[in-house]
Amino acid sequence: MENSTASLTAILIGVWATFALDVFSTLNSSPQTTELFADDREDSLMHWVLIGDAIALSGGVAGSILSKSIWPTIGAGGVVIMMHILYKHAVVRGKGLEPPA
Repeated sequence: MENSTASLTAILIGVWATFALDVFSTLNSSPQTTELFADDREDSLMHWVLIGDAIALSGGVAGSILSKSIWPTIGAGGVVIMMHILYKHAVVRGKGLEPPA
């Protein structure tokens, strides 16, 4: 990979991963809050996580279309996967379903 291409790739991943994190910050409370309220509000909390998934991934795809590069989708998609797993884990912990360590 050329140095300028590698730099552009790093910038695109960073920008669109940050975009995806900002989506979750805007639409969802923290995984810790999800853990605290999982018993009472799991459906509502996960509803907004799914909306965050869709918006973040859509933004990454839009960035890929505009830049003609797959890297924005990879950056946003990586964050979507990570955040979805974190929120699901928070629900498990909040409901006391996690096996003891």
